[in-house]
Amino acid sequence: MGTRYLESLFNPSSIVVVGASERADNLGGMVLRNLLGGSYPGQMLVINQNGYESVHGVPCVSRVSKMEFSPELAIVCTPPDTVPKVVRRLGRAGVRTAMVMTGGMSRAHSRTGQPLMYSVGEAARETGIRVLGPNTIGLMVPARSLNATYAHMGALPGKVAFVGQSGSVASSVIDWAFARGVGFSYFLTLGDSMDIDHDDLIDYLAQDSQTRAILLHIENIPNPRRFMSAVRVASRTKPVIAVKSGRVPESEWFRHELPAGLNRSDPIYDAMLQRAGVLRVDGLGQMFDALETLTRMRPLKRESLAIMANGVGPGVLAVDRLAALGGELATLSEQSIDALADILPPYWTRKNPIDLNYDASPDLYAKAIRILAKDPEVSNVLIMYAPSLTEDSLQIADAVVQAVKGTRLNVFTCWLGQSTVMDARDEFYRAGVPSFFSPEKAVMAFMQHVNHQRVQRLLGETPESFIDHFADHSNTRRIIVNAKRQGRNHLSNHEARDILNDYAINTVPTVYCDDVEEVLEAFAVERRPIDVALMHQRACHPFMEYQTGQGRYRSTVHGLTNESDIIDACRELMEDYQKHFPDSGFLGFAVQRSYKHIDGIAFSVGITRDPLFGPLVVCGAAGAQISVMTDRQIALPPLNMVLAREVLRRTYMSRLLQEFSTEPERDIRAICEVLITLSQIVIDQPEIRGLEISPLLFDRDSTLAVDVAIDLADRPGIPIIQPYPRELEEWIVLPKSGRRVIIRPVLAEDEPAHRAFHEHQSPESIRYRFFQFRKHFSREDVAQMVQIDYDREMVFIANAPREDGEGEETLGTVRVWTDADNLRCEFAVMVHDKMKGEGLGVALMQKMIDYCRSRGTMEMVGNVLPENRPMLQLAEHLGFRIHYNREEEVMDLKLVLNEPEKDWQRERLARAHH
Repeated sequence: MGTRYLESLFNPSSIVVVGASERADNLGGMVLRNLLGGSYPGQMLVINQNGYESVHGVPCVSRVSKMEFSPELAIVCTPPDTVPKVVRRLGRAGVRTAMVMTGGMSRAHSRTGQPLMYSVGEAARETGIRVLGPNTIGLMVPARSLNATYAHMGALPGKVAFVGQSGSVASSVIDWAFARGVGFSYFLTLGDSMDIDHDDLIDYLAQDSQTRAILLHIENIPNPRRFMSAVRVASRTKPVIAVKSGRVPESEWFRHELPAGLNRSDPIYDAMLQRAGVLRVDGLGQMFDALETLTRMRPLKRESLAIMANGVGPGVLAVDRLAALGGELATLSEQSIDALADILPPYWTRKNPIDLNYDASPDLYAKAIRILAKDPEVSNVLIMYAPSLTEDSLQIADAVVQAVKGTRLNVFTCWLGQSTVMDARDEFYRAGVPSFFSPEKAVMAFMQHVNHQRVQRLLGETPESFIDHFADHSNTRRIIVNAKRQGRNHLSNHEARDILNDYAINTVPTVYCDDVEEVLEAFAVERRPIDVALMHQRACHPFMEYQTGQGRYRSTVHGLTNESDIIDACRELMEDYQKHFPDSGFLGFAVQRSYKHIDGIAFSVGITRDPLFGPLVVCGAAGAQISVMTDRQIALPPLNMVLAREVLRRTYMSRLLQEFSTEPERDIRAICEVLITLSQIVIDQPEIRGLEISPLLFDRDSTLAVDVAIDLADRPGIPIIQPYPRELEEWIVLPKSGRRVIIRPVLAEDEPAHRAFHEHQSPESIRYRFFQFRKHFSREDVAQMVQIDYDREMVFIANAPREDGEGEETLGTVRVWTDADNLRCEFAVMVHDKMKGEGLGVALMQKMIDYCRSRGTMEMVGNVLPENRPMLQLAEHLGFRIHYNREEEVMDLKLVLNEPEKDWQRERLARAHH
């Protein structure tokens, strides 16, 4: 839905409370008392059908039609069966936003039998009013003296936004935050979120300068694609920390229909949040611990940790926790060790963690910090103190604060205990130094910081080039179309192998036999050990063993070396099949040569489809280990080499591969290439519902798919991350030189060519594009230019083969950033200096104008320096209106692409023009 009217929700100049009375237990009355108690400065009104003159001193009318003005925000606290009608009347009366606090609407039903909360959503869509809830605790904006909730206490003003789903969880968060001194820019819950949802609020908060971090409590995500787009934008500019409740099926409030091959939905949320750059934590305590380090510590230059304490025990506890969380200890330099040896007892261990001894003084703490500050191997330091008779905890805390000032170190502390160290913790809080109650909590908070930077790096990684985006897979299309025509929702084993071969995934050569006699004939030709598998209709579906639970069913016999063993094996396979799958049609036997592979390392990889999250790529252990170890990791397509390596890293089998493979790097790359190829199959062939390769083995050269099964869906699957839009590719011929150029969307793999393009531009061209001189573009700078979300922005590049024949070069680029409501897009364009006069700028701009117009964007805008005459002439040629902006000293450009159809669109555009 976007950010339409959300300003009226967060900053209303007037409020009406519907259903408020002066009864102590009246919900609307509670909200009204909180509004008055918070000194809300705007105009207020109450609607109560009893027609009171006033409620708690606020004027009251009996119905919506008697309002003398149209409030910006309505707070609805009437009985469930009245709410849809009230919301509809408010919308028709011109009220822009409403908060429905009434609960129980998911259990109360309308005459049609659907829960009443859906009727609220229909009323919102019919009248255009934006609705928060039903069943929301309400909204707090402390900086604007707005407490429109029924919460037991108000929130402190601050720079953190909290968006929750549960009112009771939110109440505890307010208490928790107050005790820690954490303030909020915005605080609200979604409730049943029939209209306003996470993605709408994240879009608003991403643009809000008063919000430096976003905390999310998530129970479900109704629109994963919009959520993903919104949160990827937000997490690039400010930390986003999320708690997702309902980790196991027993705790899910909304039951999740599981895709084939998975027994829990939680790993899907894990994969989605990580891909979006969100730090996921396990609970509210971890949320605030992570907030402490993310907002009070600098970005980490290293991920290792140095630890010092006045005793061995605290340091050991911290090291244990660090190791359990996959962290690493910093290695002290020889210079640091020698310097510390001069001030520590002779029995000091000469390594990290550093034991300062129980009688460590404030001066000793300060000297140790200054030594570590000079060590190039140390960036992060956990400083701990256990209460002692000899020293004062507050004096040591003050010494630490003073010693840390001006250093490059990231320092956080843990003052153990409770009654005698509270003043010291307050001292750290005032100094902006994170402090924790226990070594375990301190180390966990540090590792949250590490994990956040890891997911941020994944968000901005530029991958190696691997996929051929221009390959022809017409044979695969023929196979799928033929199966659909025959009314089949699965492919035969032979067809599935043909598809893998079409995508260059190696498969074991297979001979298909109708009976035992043909199996013996195949063995006579092979004259070496063979494997025999029995095929039947159920086995043509992927994840069949996982779905049926037939773990003891034997489908393949390996290493057969003589005819009698083959006959016995075929008989046993047939008996097993008839016992477990009597209703599944027999399809014959498959014969393969027995292959030697790295013993014990067998992967299961594939594609499955979630009803909500769309296609997923899965990777983990093959065979019984899938269930026993739950070693099945999930990734969201599309993938690249970096993302494939990350999902592989999370599997147990990858550790075995590292340990036992003779060439682990080669084998890791090989399996990553398979995962990337699977993600490309998802995009190219959206009719494929499931694909399983199990096992995927390693031979001398690469991976080898032993068995494969593919089934089909009635409808195409759509990834929640928009893949590369190949349909937008276009070849043109430049009129002056006759050079053939492709104009296409940018790919992350274009980073090297994109960087070279910028670095070979003249200083004047760089200044015209970036409004300043820039001599250098870092890899991170260019990665952000090419790593885009096609749902929110678009970059077209003009590429052509290099004149020296060495690959491609980028000749020009145009990009747009589009707002969350698709009203306005801002463009920037640059053409290589050597291509001036070729008409490439016109071609790029026209391509982008046509694209934005087709998406329904209303306006395209841009800024140009007054002396940039070529760009101004191009804009005039394309029909832009040009106006000099005296305040910014630039030329404002505007092109109308589509006419607004709704009042809110016209209002927002008019406000933008002023």
